[in-house]
Amino acid sequence: MERLPNPCCSQTDSRNPDMKKDHKENVVGPWAEEKLDLLEKYLKAYNTALKNQPFRRVYIDGFSGAPVCKLRSKTAHDSAPSAFLGDEEAAEAQGRFISGSPLRAIGCDPGFHMLRFIDLDETRSATLAELASDDPRIKVKTGDCNPALQELAQGFDAWDLRGVAFLDPYGAHLHWETLVALAETDKIEVIVNFPAAMAINRQITRDGDIPDNWAAQLDACFGTNEWRDIAYVVEEDLFGNEIVSKQGGMPEKLLDLYLGRLKEVFPYVAAPRLIRNTRGVGLYYLLWAGPNAQGYKIANDIFKRYNTVPGRKGQRGRGGRA
Repeated sequence: MERLPNPCCSQTDSRNPDMKKDHKENVVGPWAEEKLDLLEKYLKAYNTALKNQPFRRVYIDGFSGAPVCKLRSKTAHDSAPSAFLGDEEAAEAQGRFISGSPLRAIGCDPGFHMLRFIDLDETRSATLAELASDDPRIKVKTGDCNPALQELAQGFDAWDLRGVAFLDPYGAHLHWETLVALAETDKIEVIVNFPAAMAINRQITRDGDIPDNWAAQLDACFGTNEWRDIAYVVEEDLFGNEIVSKQGGMPEKLLDLYLGRLKEVFPYVAAPRLIRNTRGVGLYYLLWAGPNAQGYKIANDIFKRYNTVPGRKGQRGRGGRA
């Protein structure tokens, strides 16, 4: 297992508002299961479509997380075991466990020829490395995924390599230059968790007074500082003083910015899927982008079975290049 450097503005930024205790303890919300189910459906369809082609298929997980996650109970009452329940029933009342993205990719049938996992946490990486001891297809790295993914992309030049990268950050940790490096291979499709309605929304403060490290992280995430003009409006009060305030509908506007930039570097970008919490409130968008029409068709077919984002259809990028 290799260890990577941990640069500034990485996934462990101590001031990042979305790095919670739950992430360290591998606890996820009920909505995470929907996201992982979508991923699993796509991976199976992808491998099925290519299984008779002369390609070596690679799965890449940039923010791997734990092989197994615990679903957080909906309420505190749900998490309290009853004195009338047996051990197994009490455990069920406290929550249930689901397979994370690593196990879903490893168990995919048809399967991948190679699997590459990257995680910042040493404990999770060590758990993944134990899986690698029984499966020669698996390699694990510990550290910030951005330099690792860019290095991987540079070595993705063999004619028969094809890949899917699942990029599921806790916040604005995925750098735009990483996506560009993956797009330039013309062989890797990406499935991205874009947390505009969740972590990014919290980093963009109401009064525009954003800590420098948060602002730098957002610049790196979007690959531009255009998000600032989208996020805020500047008005004058009755005394001529400038008042900075957060714009309404900001997550949707940031989504449009991100989708537009994806279409500049990937030939195809599917319609986004909005993941909601148990109250129906939007949390983050699941996005697909890739180099070929077949993957685009598969992604749109799977995403359209769910609640896609109104008014935003999948389409070709790079000026409609086939």
